[in-house]
Amino acid sequence: MFGEMEGMMTSRNTLKRQIRSRMNKTGESYSAARQHFQVAEDSSMITQEYENPTTVVAQHLQPNLWPEWVVEHPWLQSFLAQAEAEVRNRGDLTCDQFHLVLAYLRLPPPVSDWFTQLRVNTEHWKEDILVILGINSGGSLFHKFLAYGSRMNKARKSEDPVTELPLEAISQEAMGMLDLAKSEADLDGTSVDERHFLVSVINWCQYSTPTLEELRRLTGRQ
Repeated sequence: MFGEMEGMMTSRNTLKRQIRSRMNKTGESYSAARQHFQVAEDSSMITQEYENPTTVVAQHLQPNLWPEWVVEHPWLQSFLAQAEAEVRNRGDLTCDQFHLVLAYLRLPPPVSDWFTQLRVNTEHWKEDILVILGINSGGSLFHKFLAYGSRMNKARKSEDPVTELPLEAISQEAMGMLDLAKSEADLDGTSVDERHFLVSVINWCQYSTPTLEELRRLTGRQ
């Protein structure tokens, strides 16, 4: 009983933190920001699902899912494998921009250091994205867990999730992020890496508004 109550309190506190974060970013009232999340406050499973994610990183990409030019960029191949893992571990079928951003936010330094310098609260950002993923599934995270629980569990236990749990598609928004990262790399005359993808992430999410020149300086591209 105590564990259940503790889980409920943790869930409510997390939700309130997310609401305050959205209010600060959008200027909305508390009630308007609260409606954005559409999450049951008393569900301890929700907290468990997005505060303690388990990520099984695939060792290779799903064949024929990504553009052919991706194979020319070793870092991108490794990164997209992690993005695919985010999709499978959440029971989804389509890789969206949310999965790409989530995978990027989980990267170790130098990426985490760049966000610190940009004064971006990546933990709140990840929580927001995970809630959005639940809403986009057509319901709350709790209902998403019930609907996709079998696929999620299979992905986390599989020795070859790429083969056993193929994804159906890549969203246009995710493809747009890839194209932007590639264009930045082309300007530098190098292969796509985390520096170029930072431009793509910041451009899409707008959690901070550094100029392109600032991003180039931050990532050592100037």
